[in-house]
Amino acid sequence: MKFRLAAFWIAVLLTPSARAVDSFVVPNASEAVEGDSNNSIPFSSMGGNTRYQQVYLDDDIPPGPFPIYGIAFRPNGAEPAQPSFSFQIPDVDIYLVTTEQSTNLSTTFGLNIGSDYTLVASGPLPVASAASGPGGGPLAFDIEVWFDQPFAYGGGNLLLDVVLPPYETSGSPIFDAVSNGPDPVARVFSAGINGGSFDATTGIVDTQGLVTKFMLVPEPAGAAIAAFTALAAL
Repeated sequence: MKFRLAAFWIAVLLTPSARAVDSFVVPNASEAVEGDSNNSIPFSSMGGNTRYQQVYLDDDIPPGPFPIYGIAFRPNGAEPAQPSFSFQIPDVDIYLVTTEQSTNLSTTFGLNIGSDYTLVASGPLPVASAASGPGGGPLAFDIEVWFDQPFAYGGGNLLLDVVLPPYETSGSPIFDAVSNGPDPVARVFSAGINGGSFDATTGIVDTQGLVTKFMLVPEPAGAAIAAFTALAAL
């Protein structure tokens, strides 16, 4: 494991493409365009109790290797436009993993998971947005989820896996999403609002997905820690 991590960081430092961008959006075509759909799952689903997997095809991901330090979403900008909001999810586990599955995800969660399944964030999660941007969207990617540890992406289709136990909440903000036509995202989920649960082994598959931004540089406060981690791995 130590050798694999060291080799990864050496590749990151020596690969020009890994340093060429500090973020990317999937779908690429939605970076500056409002998505054609919207959804409240998983992070703002009312009452939580959700298992959610979303795949991102590698055609829309820059060539690796590189570390992923966090992800971000944006509120829905089209009607019904989402106003600003702020709340905290008391407990959530977030994983990233590469997967051999494409947009034809299995309804069985475990069959979508590859060998590099990594818990990148765990515990309380603040979820907030100023809902800033032009009328009709797209709004800013300000719903940020910074990881406790970066994910070492080396190539392939990427899978986000969220396990969200039940909790009490007074609202359910709407996120920007895509659903129509061929696109590089799809999902499988089991949500309490649809009669499912966070500990389900199977879910419902469809072609919808949240427009997602991936951060390839650490949160400013964590930059020194990330640099030390990279040097230690070397």
